[in-house]
Amino acid sequence: MSPRRSARSQLVSSAEEVFYNRGFAATRVDTVAQEAGVSKPTLYAHFSGKSDLAATALRHRHDEAAAELAEWLAGVADPAARPVAVFSWLARRYETKGARGCAFLNAAAEVVDPEDPVRQAVLREKRWLRELLITLCAEAGTTAAERIASQLLLLIDGVAGRVVVEGPQAAARAVADAADAAAVLLEAGTR
Repeated sequence: MSPRRSARSQLVSSAEEVFYNRGFAATRVDTVAQEAGVSKPTLYAHFSGKSDLAATALRHRHDEAAAELAEWLAGVADPAARPVAVFSWLARRYETKGARGCAFLNAAAEVVDPEDPVRQAVLREKRWLRELLITLCAEAGTTAAERIASQLLLLIDGVAGRVVVEGPQAAARAVADAADAAAVLLEAGTR
């Protein structure tokens, strides 16, 4: 790996961690550069600014989560069980990487400009998740896949809100409650 590529990768990794743990507004690019072990000019050689770096970090987080979720769902043979399986994956994700809730919702709360690259990364993530849920609901045989998928996304975002308010110790119970509600919604939608 070239030093230039290595510095970029380290910056993205460090930005993902620092922005998630400390928040976007509270974190200066100097802090990210220091955490990555690179100079500020090196940071600017790779990214046009803080928003560009944060959006890239969010896209990296999305790619990682999407791959994990795809692998998780591949292990669920019954299509009818896949929408609820998203919640078991979510429980695992919160145990390992979700101490502060959803990185995308946290970023959306801090960056309100709809043209900002961070906000655009958030929108892409939530659209992707909604589309995935629509597909899973349709494959599960629900009669109103778009509506139920929207409701499932509300449950997922509600879990994130609970974690932000009550802390990471609330994640397991919140995910379990959301999974129970998801099962009810899916059952009602397949009658």
